[in-house]
Amino acid sequence: MKFITALILSLSLALPGCAVNPVTGDHDFALVSEPEEIKQGRDYHQDILARYGVYQDPQLQQYVNRIGQQLARKSHRAHLKFTFTVLDSPEINAFALPGGYIYITRGIMAYLDTEAELAGVLGHEIGHVTARHSVRQQSGQMASGILGILVTAVTGQSSLGDISQTIGTGLVRGYGREHELEADRLGAQYLHKSGYNPETLLGVIGVLKDQEVYETALAKKEGREPNTYHGVFSTHPRNDDRLKTVVRAAKKLSRKTYREDNQLVYHDMINGMTWGPGAKQGVVVDNRFAHPELGFALQLPAGWQVRNNTDYLMARDPASKAVLQIGMAKLKKDESLPALLRRLTGDKKLKVSKKDYGVTTKTRVKPPEGEHQPARLSAITLKGGQVLTLLGTAATKKFPATDGKLLEINQSFTRLTQAQIDAIDPPRVQIINRSSQSFESLARQSAIEYDQENMLRLLNRAFPRGDIRNLDKLKIVTFDD
Repeated sequence: MKFITALILSLSLALPGCAVNPVTGDHDFALVSEPEEIKQGRDYHQDILARYGVYQDPQLQQYVNRIGQQLARKSHRAHLKFTFTVLDSPEINAFALPGGYIYITRGIMAYLDTEAELAGVLGHEIGHVTARHSVRQQSGQMASGILGILVTAVTGQSSLGDISQTIGTGLVRGYGREHELEADRLGAQYLHKSGYNPETLLGVIGVLKDQEVYETALAKKEGREPNTYHGVFSTHPRNDDRLKTVVRAAKKLSRKTYREDNQLVYHDMINGMTWGPGAKQGVVVDNRFAHPELGFALQLPAGWQVRNNTDYLMARDPASKAVLQIGMAKLKKDESLPALLRRLTGDKKLKVSKKDYGVTTKTRVKPPEGEHQPARLSAITLKGGQVLTLLGTAATKKFPATDGKLLEINQSFTRLTQAQIDAIDPPRVQIINRSSQSFESLARQSAIEYDQENMLRLLNRAFPRGDIRNLDKLKIVTFDD
């Protein structure tokens, strides 16, 4: 016991311990220096770009960077070299890495409506950096890890975590209510100092809360985790008094006449922006799924609802409740397609049929809710050892009819020529003068592949029952340039 006490003391003396918080001036417990923090961000930056890709619109990138740099210059760590990147992702998200790397997806930008709202989201993420939230979170876990070393010495079992896992948690889930509220407060200050009205933060809560409610209900229906934004508003109800307090406190910093919210400029910047999944996820047009990067296409049955998520495509037949999930797998060294299916199912004796397109088999699966039911699993070889997997299932009584459709989907597999790949263009956001008298009629002309009316209402801040006639301008989704 004395040995352990002495070890704790020696370790505590060896650690950096406290650092001055650049926002409050107080001493925080921080085991990561600023140079180390910057290096972490620089190292993880490449991973983020590889995972999401940079949205290929130099003008939009320059615009976002200009707004971000303007806010950063008013921040508590203006000496940092901030980097702002629009990611080529349909996810509704924005996040920050340590050291000044800020990201916003084109997905969330479609739902924002003004330059001031964009500044609000960026200002919040800058607040996470200036307050060193990631560093403070890491330091707490690293300190716990030191205790883990002692536990290991006594029990032989390690409890040390991976720093990258800590950072990843912060990116995806946010940093907890207090840190998120602090980032809101700082973001409001940076907005005010840059000439934007901090009340913008309150105005945009509604649209993202509507999207969160809609997405949560849809994810539950599809049996998956919801894709909602972790920051700015996820920890706040619509009428959050604490958020109102910190936002309005920023307005008391000095008397100021605020600039215009620049809606027209913002609309011009997002006009023509890619909507939904892009080349990395594949494009769905009239239930034909075409993947430019992987060079193939599949035809899904008419009437099936298609949801192209970041990691997989989900198709659902509303009539039979049949579900098809299309994803990717990687062959192991010297592994055959039949062996892959046996590995995926865990059945070493699985009978696999070889077809022109690849291999297929019947198996059984257990949905999140319900009992085991029949399924068909197929695999088709692509390039570079990648394999397309198709898993379809339905209730036992409905499966025979569903199975016929699943085989038709497999047979529809086509390898695309370069000319066909070049012709693929995803739907795009467009800003138009309103001519439609209802969202229902507007939805019939939309390139959105699923639940068009609700999606258009969300984009135009009329969810769930707003009147289209109150709007002069509309965001639509179309294949037209």
